[in-house]
Amino acid sequence: MNDLKKLTQITLLAIITLFISYESIQSMRANAWYFNALNTLKQPRALITPQELNLANDAITLATQLEPLQAHYWQLSAYIKMLRLTEKNVNRSNVPKVYKQAELALLNSLKYRQSWAETWIELAKIVSYQEGPSERVFGYVQQAKKAGPYKIDVHLGVIEIALINWHQLPPKYKALYVSELKLLAKHGYKFPLVFDIAKQTDALPILCMSLQFGNDFEKIRGSFIFEQHCKSRRVYTSSLHIK
Repeated sequence: MNDLKKLTQITLLAIITLFISYESIQSMRANAWYFNALNTLKQPRALITPQELNLANDAITLATQLEPLQAHYWQLSAYIKMLRLTEKNVNRSNVPKVYKQAELALLNSLKYRQSWAETWIELAKIVSYQEGPSERVFGYVQQAKKAGPYKIDVHLGVIEIALINWHQLPPKYKALYVSELKLLAKHGYKFPLVFDIAKQTDALPILCMSLQFGNDFEKIRGSFIFEQHCKSRRVYTSSLHIK
């Protein structure tokens, strides 16, 4: 009887050891694929070939399959999917599908870690590309603000959504946009990133008019970058409806 009990204990211990070993190997494999994808993205974007981007996407897909509970794996998956939309000759008919894939990846990420403000604001941006400035987008923005109220990426994300959707922007989001501009103005060395976003979204006139008034933007108005992008162009307030 004692021998049977001992054999049972040994067998159980062996099963537990094998399970732990298997999980450890799976984790190591997933981590290897994750860093495979991450290392591909460390080089300048212009040097990443479509083939390398496809390999990075395959690598992070394998990582999420091996360890689906890792929030940062899903976040990188969404980032790579969105990066693929910046390729030349991208098939525009696939864009809605890619947006949805990236959205689901970020939702998976947030399922396992809700404290990342950057994930919330990326989700808000991707959903806004599909729906415009919807209530769902506003809700995700509020979650981002709650998780990281003074994060640069949150300020920039709110501003990007506002500039892209300016002509259908509800008043509460316009107020939030101005508030985020003021917060970002306190990080003066980061403010040029706003001009980059405005240029990419063809919204420089809107941004320039937004900065024309108020003490919060006084230093910005005296900067070279404001001179370069705003004083050299005529902006018509009547067409912008900035309040």
